[in-house]
Amino acid sequence: MNILPGNLRFGAGQPVKRLEDQRLLTGKGQFIDDKPEDGALWLYVLRSPHAHAKIASIDTSAAAAMPGVEAIFTGADLVADDIGTIPTLTIFKRPDGSPMTVPPRRLLAHEVVRFAGEPVAAIVAASRDAAQTAAEAVAVDYEVLPAVTDPAAALKPGAPMVWPDAPDNVVGFMSYGDAAAVDAAFAKAAHTVSLDLVSQRLIPSAMEPRSTIAEIEKKTGRLLLHVQSQTPGSTRDVLADAILKRPKESIRVLVGDIGGGFGQKTNLYPEDGIVAYAAVKLGRKIRWRGERTDEFVGGTHGRDLTSTGEFALDAKGRVLAYRVRSIGGTGAYSSGAGNIIPLVLGPWVQTGVYAWIRAGFAR
Repeated sequence: MNILPGNLRFGAGQPVKRLEDQRLLTGKGQFIDDKPEDGALWLYVLRSPHAHAKIASIDTSAAAAMPGVEAIFTGADLVADDIGTIPTLTIFKRPDGSPMTVPPRRLLAHEVVRFAGEPVAAIVAASRDAAQTAAEAVAVDYEVLPAVTDPAAALKPGAPMVWPDAPDNVVGFMSYGDAAAVDAAFAKAAHTVSLDLVSQRLIPSAMEPRSTIAEIEKKTGRLLLHVQSQTPGSTRDVLADAILKRPKESIRVLVGDIGGGFGQKTNLYPEDGIVAYAAVKLGRKIRWRGERTDEFVGGTHGRDLTSTGEFALDAKGRVLAYRVRSIGGTGAYSSGAGNIIPLVLGPWVQTGVYAWIRAGFAR
């Protein structure tokens, strides 16, 4: 009989028995869309077809008169109700050392849209079909502005500005290592090699697209938010502190099966906040279910990193120094994960498995 040492019999390195397989494989999972209707109203999000535009006007009168429509909300309505914006951790600096600046991300665009798919209006109706049909009757007058979609092109002089407070389109900057020592190593290296790499932009594809239900609990008066979230605690805190501006204990976030997260479901999304706002505003149970297209245009993407890596090598091919310059595309709005992954986590793993002659690393 083989007897494993204590540190191998328990904890790290040992298989963990999966508890959910039988339930999920036999169709007994409980996703948000499995929850009963219970008289809920449906919310549909009207999105911008433009990557960058001013909102000249929004006319909701025709849509409001359509059958089953209970309410229509625009960015101006949320501003009037003092609904807050989704916060971003401003823990980095800009290249000139000035504080990091990011555009405020509203639940519904107000005055300007900054990406194709940004929520512009929310229609609440008796059914999802009724809400979607009414959305087609909302008339939005856009003044289309120049747009840029490639991160490298966004850094060139004269590129369209996403946000006036960041005229160079740079949100944050970080540098590691001893740049002077690296330059010296490259100057004396027997060989140098460089490689341009593109980590393409990608879209997570969970089993169930993002979905949200919000309701007021009758016994306690608390706001219940059923949401797909990998971070329910911070989701509650952002909703309470930044969006609705109410005590944290007045909100309860409930998470069931989410069909996969892949890092996409780590933030409170505008759709989550809109559903919660509508539930409070109307005193009704509100639900929203995203389609796959909503995930493509409204969900958090990954990667989008353009890098140039260089090695300085001695005559035997051993690494003397390593240098990489990267541009990470965070999209029209910034998020904590969107900044931290390229500026912090990336450099942690970029040295890989290589043996080093000297501690030369710059970014």
